[in-house]
Amino acid sequence: MNDTFLKACRGEKTDYTPVWMMRQAGRLIPDYKRITDKYGFLTICRTPELAAEVTIQPVDVLGVDAAIFFSDILTTVAPMGMDLVHSPGKGPSFTNPVRSPEDIERLVVPEPREALAFVVEAQKILVRELENKVPLIGFAGAPFTVAAWMIEGVAQHTFMQTKRLIYNGSRDIHNLMRKVTALTTQYLLAQAEAGAQALMLFDSFAGVLSPQSYLEYNLFYVKRIVAELKATGVPVIYFGLGQHGALGKIKDCGADVIAIDHGLKLADAIAQLGEGVTVQGNLEPFHLFRPRERLAQRTTEVLEQGRAARAHIFNLGHGVPQGAPLDNAKALVEVVHEWR
Repeated sequence: MNDTFLKACRGEKTDYTPVWMMRQAGRLIPDYKRITDKYGFLTICRTPELAAEVTIQPVDVLGVDAAIFFSDILTTVAPMGMDLVHSPGKGPSFTNPVRSPEDIERLVVPEPREALAFVVEAQKILVRELENKVPLIGFAGAPFTVAAWMIEGVAQHTFMQTKRLIYNGSRDIHNLMRKVTALTTQYLLAQAEAGAQALMLFDSFAGVLSPQSYLEYNLFYVKRIVAELKATGVPVIYFGLGQHGALGKIKDCGADVIAIDHGLKLADAIAQLGEGVTVQGNLEPFHLFRPRERLAQRTTEVLEQGRAARAHIFNLGHGVPQGAPLDNAKALVEVVHEWR
């Protein structure tokens, strides 16, 4: 197995800077569209063989140094009693959002090894298929991000319902967060047992909260999950999109790697985190549309800034944008691998 990625997670020196693509890398690959058109997104997530196939595609096509498991952050909580649907062109949503104490009370915390057995089976397939190739990264949505989806029901920009639940002075938000945290912890432990060699928490809505509210209603639960995962010995990556004001606290969350989004210069993030932290990131995803020479220049700038960290895993600063040129993504991986 190419272990440069895992070495970087542990802060060890590597022969070159490892690279992998943030979520939605399948968008770059024609075969991915063929499979989604045929089966539909949720069917792929819930069919182990299909989920394994689309997970491997970016490894084979792009030559990245790790595979990120193909799924959706909301599949985790569907067995809690949430009615998850996925509409082409609109994405996921819940038809029964959580808005009241009674809604929170009705939610169950299932055993993920049973309720989400399709994930465990898919990862077992991937561990076999990826042996002696690259590590498999398991993942889950961080509790606040998933809880906000459950409250809003659909993709949001204002998060009005979520903020009302947080700031009305009740314990409802904490009751919801405790349930989601309990399920997420067991879900990630199940992935480690299935053979995932790294685990990632995606906190796509971390920046919705002020730094102080983030510490109280979000980071507390992230720390709880990471602490539970420590016993597995599997490296943990945390990505708190947009939460730049609390980086000084995030560095102490216990994660082995802190992923940085493109809203902050990597050098500035490292200055806040300290040189004893491994970072991941953080090229602006839409640079994939730039001419090849300009893309290489910006990629090199990020790599140079990454030198200041304990170790650096190159990545985009968020997901792969729709319509990004496949050849540019391949060229980006080559630039990173050739860089010293």
